[in-house]
Amino acid sequence: MIDQQAIDALIANLSESRSVEVKRWIDPNSTQGIEKIAKGLLALRNFNGGYFIVGFDDATLQPDLQNEPHNSQALFHVDVIQALVSRFAHEPFEVEVGWGELSGHKYPVIVVPPGVKQAVAAKRDLMDGARFAVRNGSVYFRTLATNGTVSSAEAKPSDWREIFDISFDNREADVGRFLRRHLAGVDLASLLKFSAPPAPVPTLRDEAMKLLDDGEGRFTEAVARRRMDADERALLRFGFWSVALVINPERSGAIPDREFSNLIASSNPKYTGWPIWLDSRFMSNAANREKYIDNAIEYLIVSLSEGWSTHIDFARLDPAGRFFLRRLLQDDGVPSKVAPLAALDPALMILRVAEVIGVALAFAKAMGWEPEEATLGFAFRWDKLKGRQLSSWSHPWDMILDGGEAHVDSVDGYVEVPLDTPLSAVAKYVGDATRKLFASFSGAIIPDHVVEDLTKRLFERRLNG
Repeated sequence: MIDQQAIDALIANLSESRSVEVKRWIDPNSTQGIEKIAKGLLALRNFNGGYFIVGFDDATLQPDLQNEPHNSQALFHVDVIQALVSRFAHEPFEVEVGWGELSGHKYPVIVVPPGVKQAVAAKRDLMDGARFAVRNGSVYFRTLATNGTVSSAEAKPSDWREIFDISFDNREADVGRFLRRHLAGVDLASLLKFSAPPAPVPTLRDEAMKLLDDGEGRFTEAVARRRMDADERALLRFGFWSVALVINPERSGAIPDREFSNLIASSNPKYTGWPIWLDSRFMSNAANREKYIDNAIEYLIVSLSEGWSTHIDFARLDPAGRFFLRRLLQDDGVPSKVAPLAALDPALMILRVAEVIGVALAFAKAMGWEPEEATLGFAFRWDKLKGRQLSSWSHPWDMILDGGEAHVDSVDGYVEVPLDTPLSAVAKYVGDATRKLFASFSGAIIPDHVVEDLTKRLFERRLNG
């Protein structure tokens, strides 16, 4: 099912990344159009899914109005695109076509699903004169150049490890579901003689908690420097959540230059329309754009909206492996749906924590940490909780748990995640990170299967399905 909110948000805050490819208007019936769509969709499939957006200049990200066809809905009908996939993919996969709107113009967004279990190669040649536009047997991938820019191209030797990891993770997820279904209640650790994991390294927790405190202090300083009107400053009395990420081992001597900025922007998987550690470089309000402060990228985004959720995001991204984010609670940013300071939706918070971990894993791998050697420490904090009710207000038809009042104002959480953790295993860490938060609401417990289902739906980009 198409997640229309995610598509609308992608169009409203357009940027290109490894999971999002942007192209000018192209004709799916022309050789050049077929080449771009076939390579792009195969590359996104091998990257484990994403979005192929048509109708924008991929350099300026502005609408390509002069080339807009009059029959775009027919040109990009899902049957046309699906036929193209079937023609060129040696292992076909289903795609969907959604439509985003901007200033009265509609733009096709081709949704490529995750779940690839083996690299999908092209199964036929496409010739453009004497040039191979698509080559039979080639595997296309969302590959990164040395300067951090991303493109859909034939996989390089350096890409194959990531391709294998993606396929293996998806196969491992299938095995995990089989074991949970058929071996429920069995002590697998004893059965398979797994040794207990090593105890968390205390110093990593200490570093993450210190970064959390420092980050909140820097948020206060950034707010003091920012010119804000009365409506914007009024938001500061509402609730926020924060996360500090420390990657161990630290990478000393790294510089937050433009290559780092490009790498972070292009490697963000963008699981939602307003991603964690989003790319603020092209925001219309210059005050919201990133700045280089004390060897880190820093930004403070203040975005009020009547039709959308209001946002306040403060972030710092240090290439040494230290990231911080402080964000307005979504429960306090949509007064048309729920009164500020009144509720905390457990589903929204599970999704945000899962997104933090998923994005952080993608960042760390793109930045070059060895998966078998690195560990990520996450420190979380939620504030202005006292008096709130736990309420599934965002999806009342998909109620997780209603009831329970918070009697404390602030709760911290912490979790360590090995970098070689597959996305299929992230739910356990989400549960660990949020357990104390939910318990503060009259002892509430969110079942593990609920956390696992929400996390799985997030990573598969089907939150509405």
